This record gives sequence, C-alpha cells and structure tokens, in this order.
Amino acid sequence: MKKTLLLITLITTLGGCSNRASFPDGKSQYQEFSPDGIPFVITQTPWDVDGSGNHRAVVLVSDIQADAVIATLPWRRPDMRPETKRIIVTNARTGENIRNVTVLELTPETGKIAFQPREAGEYYIYYLPYKFRKGSDDARYGKPWNDYLPPEEIADADWKANVNKNQSTLPQVKVKQFESRSEFDFFTPMGLIATSEEEQVLAKQAQDGFLIFPEDRAFPIRLSKRLPVRWIEKGSSSEFSGMAIKNEYYTWQIGVWAAQKELNNIRLSFSDFASGSHIIRASEATCFNQEGINWDGNPIRFTVNIPAGHIQALWCGLQIPENASPGNYQGTVTLTSDNAAPQTIRINLQVTNDFLTDKGDGELWRHSRLRWLNSTIGTDNLPVTPYTAMQVTDNRITATDKYLTIDGNGLPEAIEINNRPIIRKPFSFIVETSQGPVTFNSENIRLKKEADGLVSWTASSTQNDISFDCKAYMEYDGYIRYHLKVSAAHEMIVNNIKLITDYASVSSEYFMGTGYSGGKHPEHYTWDWKGPWDSYWMGGPKSGLHVEFRGGTYHGPLINDYKPAATPVWSNNGNGHILVNGTTVIAQTGKDTLGSVPKDFEFALLVTPVKPVNPSKHFSERYYHANPNGFAQAATEGANVANIHHSQNLNPVINYPFIVRDSLIEYINEQHKANRKVKLYYTIRELTNYATEIYALKSLNHEIFVAGVGYGLPWHCEHLIDDYKAAWYTELPGQHSDAALVLNGFSRWINYYLEGLRWMFENYQIDGIYMDDVSFDRTVMKRMKKIMAQYRPNALIDLHSNTGYSIGPANQYTDFFPYVDRLWFGESFKYNQMRPDEWFVTFSGIPFGQMSEMLQDGGNRYLGMVYGTTARHSYGQFSPAPVWALWKSFGITEANMLGYWDNDCPVRSNHPDVKVTVYVKPQETLLAIGNFDTKDQTIKLDYNWITLGIDPSKAILYAPEIADFQQEHTFGINESIPVGSKKGWLLIVKEKK
Repeated sequence: MKKTLLLITLITTLGGCSNRASFPDGKSQYQEFSPDGIPFVITQTPWDVDGSGNHRAVVLVSDIQADAVIATLPWRRPDMRPETKRIIVTNARTGENIRNVTVLELTPETGKIAFQPREAGEYYIYYLPYKFRKGSDDARYGKPWNDYLPPEEIADADWKANVNKNQSTLPQVKVKQFESRSEFDFFTPMGLIATSEEEQVLAKQAQDGFLIFPEDRAFPIRLSKRLPVRWIEKGSSSEFSGMAIKNEYYTWQIGVWAAQKELNNIRLSFSDFASGSHIIRASEATCFNQEGINWDGNPIRFTVNIPAGHIQALWCGLQIPENASPGNYQGTVTLTSDNAAPQTIRINLQVTNDFLTDKGDGELWRHSRLRWLNSTIGTDNLPVTPYTAMQVTDNRITATDKYLTIDGNGLPEAIEINNRPIIRKPFSFIVETSQGPVTFNSENIRLKKEADGLVSWTASSTQNDISFDCKAYMEYDGYIRYHLKVSAAHEMIVNNIKLITDYASVSSEYFMGTGYSGGKHPEHYTWDWKGPWDSYWMGGPKSGLHVEFRGGTYHGPLINDYKPAATPVWSNNGNGHILVNGTTVIAQTGKDTLGSVPKDFEFALLVTPVKPVNPSKHFSERYYHANPNGFAQAATEGANVANIHHSQNLNPVINYPFIVRDSLIEYINEQHKANRKVKLYYTIRELTNYATEIYALKSLNHEIFVAGVGYGLPWHCEHLIDDYKAAWYTELPGQHSDAALVLNGFSRWINYYLEGLRWMFENYQIDGIYMDDVSFDRTVMKRMKKIMAQYRPNALIDLHSNTGYSIGPANQYTDFFPYVDRLWFGESFKYNQMRPDEWFVTFSGIPFGQMSEMLQDGGNRYLGMVYGTTARHSYGQFSPAPVWALWKSFGITEANMLGYWDNDCPVRSNHPDVKVTVYVKPQETLLAIGNFDTKDQTIKLDYNWITLGIDPSKAILYAPEIADFQQEHTFGINESIPVGSKKGWLLIVKEKK
C-alpha cells in the first residue's frame, strides 16, 4: 500500500516509539499538558488559518444575561510584542466574529478579554491572528515581514465604557482549553513560558547564581530568555536518566539558567560511563556547543557565555558501542565556569539489548544526526574520477594533463594544457622601493609530493632587507594556492607591491571578472576594488587561468548575499588596483608599508578547462525540472533525468529532504526500473524551519544560523522568537509554511549536509543533487564528489545560479567546475542581448570543460544550439522535445562537436555575427546556425569538405521540420541562407543517396 506522509504531521510521522514506556519518545512533547489546570492540546480539526492564526482559546459562556463577560487566559505566550497583535473572538457555532471586544489586560503571561456574547455556548479567542502568506517569497530583502493583524478598535464606545466601569462585577467564562492547529504549531511544554513569579521562586534555589536542568532530547530546549513551563513542574536537578540502544548515538541536553548573574566560559567534562565492569569511555562523549570538527576538517572550540537571566542549551552526545552489554550505565558530567563553582550532574543511561543499525539516524526525534556536525566524510588528499595521481619531475608537476613548471622562487614559470602555453613568461612579484624595484628571486625551492592528489613546495629569500616567504600547493585538478608573505627588517614605506602575469596570445582571447562582465578581453581595464569581486579569468577556448585574490572574510560565490569587504592586503585601503594591459594583468597595492609582521599575499590559480568537454554525455542526459508526476510523460519526449525541486510533495521543504521517505523511495524505484534518473534539490544557503534539529542548531549561537532581527513568518515569531534571519518562504498544502532561515556560509552544517548526502545515497538511491546557488567553496565540492564516488559512482551534480546572487556565476563558481556535471545559468541572463563572446564566456561553460542549459524565459532556442544547449523540459514557453527528437534521429551523441570558437571548425559563416557550430559524423554533419545580430541577415557558408568527409558534388543542405522551430526545407549547397535576427537553423549536410 502506497504510503504518503501528510505535511500536517511532517515532523512526527517518522518518529519511533520507545520500548520503555517510562522514557520520552518522538510523540511525548505533543501530548496534552495543563500548566494551570487548563489543557493545551492539538485540535482534531484544523481551522482556516487566514485571519485567525495558529492558536486559540476555547471558552464556554453560560451566563448571557450580562452585557459582557470576561475570559482570563493564562496563555503563557513566548512571542515578543504581544500587545501588537489583534484579539479576535468568534462564535464557535455560527463562525460570526464578535464586534464588541476589548482587552482589559495583556501580558505575555495572561490576557483578560471582555466580549459581548450573542448566545450561550463555545467561543474561540484567537490571540495570534495573521494574514496567511500565499505562494513564495524571500524574506532576506526589504523590510522585516510582519504578517500579524494589528489591534483594532471597533467596539461600541458606550459598551466599552460600561465594561471598564463594571468589570469587577462581570461574569467570568470558563476556559475549556487552548488549541493549536497542528503538531508543528503546538507550543509544547518547552515553548510556553513560566510566569515571572514562578521564575523568582525557582531562582531562589540557585546556589551559585545559576540552575541546571538536564533534559531529554525528546523535549528540545526552545526558549533562551524565559524559563519553559515544563521546568517549573520538573524543577532543577543534578541528575538525568535516559534510555539508549546498542550502537545508538545517544543525545541529551543540559539546560543552564543564569538566574542571577552572567556565566563566563561554561565548559562540560565527561567521566567514563560504567555498568559494573563494562565501560563506555568518556572519549565517546562530546558537547556540540563547545567543541567539534569544523567544515575544513580541523578541530574547533567555542567559548560559551550565558548572559544574566538567559538560558543556554548544551547538547551532548555519546556513542553507545555496538557490542555494549545491556545495563544501567552511570557517569557524570561536570559543568565549570570562570566565575562559578563546578557542579556535577549524574547521568544514568539504561542501555537495552535492542540494536540500531543506523545509530538512530532514521528516527529524527533522537537527534542522533547531530554527530554529523563533526563528520570528516570525504576528507583526504587523493584524486577522484576523472582525475589521476599527480607526478613530479624536478620542478615540473603533472596533474591530469595540466602541467606546472615552478620557478626557483616558487612562482609559476610555465603552465600548459592541451599543448598550449597559458603564460608567456614566469610570474613576477615585485616590491617597488625608493631605491628601485626588488624582484622576488630564490633558488632554494623544495617540493614534496604529500599524496597522489597534493604537491606542496616552499621557497624564500631576503633581498634589500625585504623577506619573501612562499608556500604553495597544487591539487590533482589543477588548483594552485599561494601564500606569499612579505616582511621587512625595519618599517619601510614602499611605492608599490605587484604581481605580474603575462598571458600567451592563445590563452588571452577572453576575459571576465573583477567587475568586468565577460567576453573578448579588453585592451585596457582597471578594477579599483570598489565592489565585491575578487577574481578574474583570462583564457581561450582550450587554455586559460582563473585567478582569485584571497585573504578576505568570504570567498564563496554568493557575493551579493554576503557582500564581502575587499581583501585588505590586495586592496590596501583603496590604493590597490587590478590592471589589464593587453595580455598582461597586474595586481598592485599602490603605496604600502612593510614591517616585521608579514603581509600574506594569498592568491589561487585554477588551470582551465578543468576537464575535457563531454558533449556526448551532455546530450545523453536530458533534464525534466517540474512536478514529479509529469516525468513519465516527459520521458516519452526524451527526458531521462528528473530534478525534484523543493516545494514538491516528494520533497516539500527546502534543503532537508529527510521527511517524506517511503513515497519518495517508491518513486525513485519506479524511475530506476524505467532506466531514468532522479535527483533532489539539496543545497546550502538556507534551511527549512521543519528541520528537527532547528532548536539544537539555534543553541550553537550563530555558528550555523545567521544573527538577525527576527520577524519573518509567524511560526518563526512563535517558536524561534528572535535572533535569526528569515529567508525563502514557500506555501505548503494545508495552510502550512516552509519558512527557511539564512545559514552561515561556512560552518559545521556543511559536515551535516555531506553526511545527509551519503545517507540519501544509501537509503534513497538518488542519482545526484541539484544545487541552487550555494555559499560554500571547492573544498566542500571535493568532499561531495568523493562521497559520490564511494556511494553512488554515477551520481550527477548540476549547478544553478541566479546571476543576481553571484553577479557573474561562471567566474564566481569556476573552482566548482571540476566537480559539476551540468550548469543551469540562470535568472537575469539576457540571452537576446548577449554577444557571442558573452554567451561563450559567461554562459556556455565550454572554456571551462562544462556545458550548460538555458533558464530565463526559456532562453533562445536558436542561439542556444550554437553552444549545444536547450531549455529544460517543462521550464519555459517552448519545449526542448522537438530539438531532442532531432538529436536522437541524427545521433548527436556519436558526433564530434566543433564550435565557431575552434580554429578547425569545418563550416564558417561569411557574417561575423552569424555563428556556426557543427556536429560531425561520418558523411553527415548537423549545423547549428545562430544570428546574434539585431538585424536579419542572409549568409553563405564556407565548408572544409575534407574535414566533413563529404563529396561536395553530392552534398545537400537539408532543414528537417522541427515543431515550433523551423519548417522543412532544402537549400542548395552554395545557396544564400536567410537568418532572422536572434534566430537560426538546424541544418544537416550530407551526400545524396
């Protein structure tokens, strides 16, 4: 029986049940509770949220003799600014809103509402009403969202005056219960606040200014500035008991309330856990808030301070051995602080004889996946397919058909690829002093092959009291990183410091980056660092070099989101420039000061193309990018790879494809049986509010979630309260909201993300992922590709970018290209306004070893085929299916693609703005003709018949009929061909039969 998970119960349907009734499980926090004798429950019948909100009080009116009644509501609200939200009273039987309503008292703890009932019976009091936001939108930009309905005064003035005058004598209604629309909206005992009086009473128990509240993972700590009502009932404790399973990664929390003073540098230390002679070592335990493994594989530690009056959740984890003997394991956790006496918490873990093969990862409520934050998966220095082991001969390094010869000073002497030189003379690094230029020279270079995928070297010298220290490495894909440190024996002012790169003519036809949009390289160009760009590419169709000037705070691709400051060493407070003079590029600082503290002139190079272009693979993988239900029909028209975007039933929320499982697995299996591939939207930039670990992640104090003013969707305001930055929003069925939060670009969430990829390969058998503008770097891409090589060798990655985010994605994402299989650029590309050189450099991917597809408005079908590209199926006005049908009938996957940019392209147009790309097969060639001019043109073609392998005396030029593209026509081989502006032809030249 097909199993489909309802979105209304997204979070809990996958939770497992404990086999010990005395311990909480995934359902526990959603049970009815009554802190003031009034139940808080989840409604059995969700109401219309629009104009009502997610929460209401149900009250019973029995006395209708009075002109007004009073409802006293101990709602214990966690939201900020409760006085700014409207109160709505509705007759439960009729659905009629009561006009005469007035608020007598309104605090986070209590509301006192007077209203005029029409009849006896039930009434609903909605106290967090809002306008439901439909569709999708992005909360990152513009003013903070506030969808709550503001208070309004519509009550009759005389009625209101009488209420205020007589409120002490007005009858009180019975509060039957408080209701939430769904489990996801439910506040839980951890989300409702304690009263100030309750907090004051409890605070008196603080021995050294703070109290400890050990807590089960089934009740995530949510609040940071008010105590949860659950802790009033439980009280503070120095003991915790839980139940674990063999091989489980067991998690729990220690809540610390700085009741009376700030706590500085909170630390946890663990003892061994013992059950008789059986031991679980302390080394198997950690506190995620204080330590871990960073995204780059290096250990990281955090300082945890707790402001006075605040609560800090400390999430702990312990690996239960797979061969652990069942029993009650006892240990301790000691909490220390710089300004408080240590306190010890006794831990009792009952380990059962059950076994979790996946450590608990399949049951989200267990929070076992928190250990993924510290994963090093995919971290090594070995090459990954298609790259091979590096070779070192003297000062020459070979990295899979890329060659670097290193000069005595460690800088590049020569760089080659595809039998082409990239530079025409060695790099030079010069310090210009008042006594003249000092060029970095050295002969003490030392190379070391660290591993098959990494070669490092050093060189240094001291010249004219200036010290140069060069440390660099090259990786297997042609990436080269330099740290060139410069210092002086005494402080000296220098006129300039510059890095000079002279490019070979064959490798300098095109240029993009450092603020230049891209295309034919400018003869002269200056960049003054007044903007976020930090890199450029100079190259030709088959040889080039990407250069990135590093040392800033952020070097990822999303420069429009993160708006990084210019790298301080290279920009030099606005004095630095990047100069293009012909085929020479100079990075210079202008007047600068050197001293005993070295300045690190860090930069990175990437040899392009990163790998050979593979048109056959490109044409054999045809993408469908829409509702998964339409994939089967699209497959009849040639589609064989589906991307399941977020906001689809099988992948409903953004960047957390772990909720809907059974139906997704069933769908993937069905497609695999039909020899089709399925990939999932999965990226890092934002994270859904449906992530089970959201409260644990928020407790990490901005390591993962970006700080912000809060607001966003009502769910954010009611559960996360404040101190976050809202991001992408998508409406979900049942009037629910996928409301994401902005993530930091570099954090341990990357480790989680990569483990999540591994988990999906193992559990879903997905065929890859679709990345939608990401904030991480090539280090993550390397790890990702290595995970794929191990767990799903033929998995695919396609990368989409909106040029508004990256402001030039081909340049910003260049160092991703060794690991990407397909590009999809992108929103804001104005295909009909771009020159051929712009298409080639900024869009096609071809100079970098990639191929692309069109997105904005479906692209231009005619011009696109000059670069071997179409739009995606079901994405744009015109379907690519008719062109795909021609690909199939012609056999394009067996053809050799030669573009107008290739010197040996065998067919040329006689007009400079009408370009021809050919797909050559024996005795038959497909021509893609595109007119990039703003005017219609009539052209003639020039053929190299020897290369084509066709007898010109027998040749015909045939235009097959292609629906919505062109009508059937036969041209004479020397006939003039009319080509409309921004249009083209797909013609087949072959011999007559």
